[in-house]
Amino acid sequence: MTIATKVKTNKKDLDAIKVPDLPSVAAIKAAIPEHCFVKDPLISISYLIKDYLLLAGLYFAVPYIENYLGWIGLLAWYWAMGIVGSALFCVGHDCGHGSFSDYEWLNDLCGHLAHAPILAPFWPWQKSHRQHHQYTSHLEKDKGHPWVTEEDYNNRTAIEKYFAVIPISGWLRWNPIYTIVGLPDGSHFWPWSRLFETTEDRVKCVVSGIACAICAYIAFVLCDYSVYTFVKYYYIPLLFQGLILVIITYLQHQNENIEVYEPDEWGFVRGQTQTIDRHWGFGLDNIMHNITNGHVAHHFFFTKIPHYHLLEATPAIKKALEPLKNTQYGYKREVNYNWFFKYLHYNVTLDYLTHKAKGVLQYRTGVEAAKKAH
Repeated sequence: MTIATKVKTNKKDLDAIKVPDLPSVAAIKAAIPEHCFVKDPLISISYLIKDYLLLAGLYFAVPYIENYLGWIGLLAWYWAMGIVGSALFCVGHDCGHGSFSDYEWLNDLCGHLAHAPILAPFWPWQKSHRQHHQYTSHLEKDKGHPWVTEEDYNNRTAIEKYFAVIPISGWLRWNPIYTIVGLPDGSHFWPWSRLFETTEDRVKCVVSGIACAICAYIAFVLCDYSVYTFVKYYYIPLLFQGLILVIITYLQHQNENIEVYEPDEWGFVRGQTQTIDRHWGFGLDNIMHNITNGHVAHHFFFTKIPHYHLLEATPAIKKALEPLKNTQYGYKREVNYNWFFKYLHYNVTLDYLTHKAKGVLQYRTGVEAAKKAH
């Protein structure tokens, strides 16, 4: 475990970073082929059906897998369920952003069809997730990404400091910790949590929660009312789906060098350039609809480009950011066949943010490495 070392900084003594000219969103959009912004409802629905069929196939196969391969086969099946469950989540993810189709009613319907079976309340998630995209790398407003400053870290209990270091925590951080308990944004199931401010939000919370409850009940019936069977074949696969989702989300916005900005320094384009495309390999990127290796494009145009056009849009964005390739604001991509171990490593080493310049924060390890290099 990395022992936190206090990096002493005095904000008054910090120099401001001179930011190079960044391209506007309009300029980046103009570089992308127009067809990348076309949302085809039939294509989008076909991916929803495909993911349902893959999940059905896995459930059909599990008795044979368990019979011939035992607990090792069951463990492999759990990982496969996590991957395909995350693919289904990504279809609902498009629905939540409006990139599934141009029809809100269809987005809402298919979003619930995709998210309710994996116990993700669609409308509440849509609300919390939208602010993450609107304020990526904003120190105070980036929901879903609780940036931890040195002061926050030092005020935490030992459990709060080191919970993420425990590998099993990854299986719990989406469900139940984020969606049910509500850390850090508020419960997505309780209509009076701090996530909701209006009657409409609370009604939507109830509707999405009921949709999840119906799916859970159907699963319980299919499990012949057996709690053991329900947990083994429904809830544990959902924990693996939550783990995969946590890993995807975490790796897209974390490394030693990413920057996080205080309000006076933050800008939309500047924040989005801190997003990282990560290639997982082994066909996993395609199975999960390129949410891993097409995430930069998604972040710049999260309401406009459906997932099946992300890879086509990426080279144009890379080219638009080419003049910035030797700066903090260039296009970022990593090949991570070791994605699970990379996730575990970062949870140990990336403990808290500290100032690297006026209004700009970076992980302690990154700031220390830069100081040693000089």
